[in-house]
Amino acid sequence: MSKVISFATQKGGAGKTTLLMLTAAALHNRTDKKILVMDSDPQLSVKTIYKRENNPKSYDVFAFNWNQPNPAPNFEKVVVMARQKYDVIFMDLPGSVRSEEFYYSVLESDILMVPIVASMLDLNATVSFLEMIPDFISKKRDQKLEVFGVINKRDKTVEHLLIQKLVGLGGMDLFYSTISSLVRYKRQLSTVHDLVEPGADDEFNHYFEEFRKNCFV
Repeated sequence: MSKVISFATQKGGAGKTTLLMLTAAALHNRTDKKILVMDSDPQLSVKTIYKRENNPKSYDVFAFNWNQPNPAPNFEKVVVMARQKYDVIFMDLPGSVRSEEFYYSVLESDILMVPIVASMLDLNATVSFLEMIPDFISKKRDQKLEVFGVINKRDKTVEHLLIQKLVGLGGMDLFYSTISSLVRYKRQLSTVHDLVEPGADDEFNHYFEEFRKNCFV
């Protein structure tokens, strides 16, 4: 059965799109699963890179037009058709949780991945976001949504101790593996190429294996 996995955060700069693209590329290159990325973020970062690379070996990328009249029913139809064709559908959600793009994307999601950065501004925004999750779940048809937090851009600041207190908020579980603030992640963003060799002792591989285990992909 196909899965819709959305990457979302209320705070800009948390690495949402970067983490999504790295994860999608790894799953695309290391498995035989059919991958689609639906770019619901108005910035269309994934779609822009996809068009620039123009490589037939990329995973598929689709940007839904939210400016059309009454977009919600059409968006639901697109997701239904995508589930029939693809094994895993990644969604890059907009930063504004009040937007209809965000609202309807979450309603179609099975799993929500939340990058968390250890700064007070980011943590406060994350708390506000997670407190909204139960309301989203109550409006889903199946009333089911798994939520996972990933510590992104990890450093040695004391704020990391506060992240553990977020566990359980909005039903969120926290990944054990973390991602550091490394320049290579942004430099190697691609819809074609994997970041590192599979099996290498690398923090991204540790995260990716935990991702596959927790999301059953």
